[in-house]
Amino acid sequence: MNTIHSVLFFIHIIVGSMALLLFWVPIVTKKGGLDHRKFGRYYANTMYAVAASGALMALMVIYAPLVIKHQLVHENTNTQQLASTLRIFWSFLLYLSLLTFVNVRHGILVLRNKTQHSNMRQLPHLFSIGLLFIGGLILLLFGLIYSNTLHIIFGVLGAVLAIQTGRFCLANSVSANRWLVEHLSAFIGSGIAAYTAFLAFGGRSMFGDLGPFQLVFWVAPGVIGTIAIARMSRKYKEGLAAKKLI
Repeated sequence: MNTIHSVLFFIHIIVGSMALLLFWVPIVTKKGGLDHRKFGRYYANTMYAVAASGALMALMVIYAPLVIKHQLVHENTNTQQLASTLRIFWSFLLYLSLLTFVNVRHGILVLRNKTQHSNMRQLPHLFSIGLLFIGGLILLLFGLIYSNTLHIIFGVLGAVLAIQTGRFCLANSVSANRWLVEHLSAFIGSGIAAYTAFLAFGGRSMFGDLGPFQLVFWVAPGVIGTIAIARMSRKYKEGLAAKKLI
């Protein structure tokens, strides 16, 4: 089991590093251009691999925390408390994997069905959105019980994102080119999850001495990404409104 986890961790680091770099190529290239579409596919595929490997690792630790993380067990270790801490932390990482998957899948489906909105109501996609919503509520509950600000923030973020995504999918009709805003928002949302997971993994070693201030590094991708999505949405909506007036 430890060997499998180590292999998954190696794969996760490699594809995760690729995804963090590929994320910026579609952002800076011309929308709809060859490079934008090509590197967008590369990014989506690497993010699927990131989500899958991250989810499998998380499930393994949640199932057998003291076996996978045996190096943390010492003579005077409270094993019950350690197991609980590991399960809570890796449950958060499992949720980030789900958040990543839903965003990437939604972004791809929106692009493929921009003229056939009814196709967005695919049962597997709606199921994953529902799971994201329920998971967000559970994460929020954990955050309130254990006074974990990070879990509270992402529990609310995930639940709200699930509601917005679900409303878009179930809407009878959407405004022209709304798919573009939805597509870009979903991919930026997946980038938020990717960078948050990166800092959540490395935060304990890189920012451990900062105490509660390390929370800033974990929340920063979400704050920056949310601002970027809001500005981008306003930009495209204003552009569409201007075209209607011409």
